[in-house]
Amino acid sequence: MDESHLITRIQQGDTESFRYLYRLHSLSAWQLAISICKHKTNAEEAVQNSFINAFQYITHFRRESSFKTWLLRIVFNESIRIQKAEKKFQWQEIPDSEEEHEPIQISGSNPLQQKETKEQVSRVISKLSEREAVVLNLFYLEELSIKESAAILGYTEGNVKVLLHRARKNFKYEYEKL
Repeated sequence: MDESHLITRIQQGDTESFRYLYRLHSLSAWQLAISICKHKTNAEEAVQNSFINAFQYITHFRRESSFKTWLLRIVFNESIRIQKAEKKFQWQEIPDSEEEHEPIQISGSNPLQQKETKEQVSRVISKLSEREAVVLNLFYLEELSIKESAAILGYTEGNVKVLLHRARKNFKYEYEKL
C-alpha cells in the first residue's frame, strides 16, 4: 500500500493504518532523536511524543513535502525541546545487553570489526556539536537531500551545505585522533 493512500485513510479516520507509517519511519525518527538527545530515554520520549503529535495533527498534513520530512521535522523540534528541558541534568547511560535500534549500519567482513567501527563512529559523533551530528545523520544515514535536510532543520540550503562541510571536516579530525 502506498504512503499517500495510507495518509488519506488515516485522515478519514482509519487509525489502524497509522501503524504502517510508524513501522516505515520509526527507525529514522529514532536515529534523528538519538543524534540530538544523546540519551536513550530522552530519544525514546522524543520519538513517542513525535508520533503522537503526528497522529493528532495528520489532518493538517498538506502534502507539500513527504510525510517522512514532515515527521522528522516534528522529531527534530521535539528532541530539541526535550534536550533543552533536560540540559540541567547529567545523565549516565546504562548500556543494554541488546540494542533495540542500531543507529549506524556498517558493512564489513568481521562482526567484531563492525562492532568496533560502530563504537568508534559513535564516539566521534558524540564529540561533534549537536547540529553537526544531526546533519551527518540526515545526509548519510537517512540519505536525505540538502533540500530535505534544510526543510527539517529550518535552515537554508546554503547553511546545510556549510554545516555538512564543517561536520565532515570535524568528523575526520576527531576520527583520526582515535
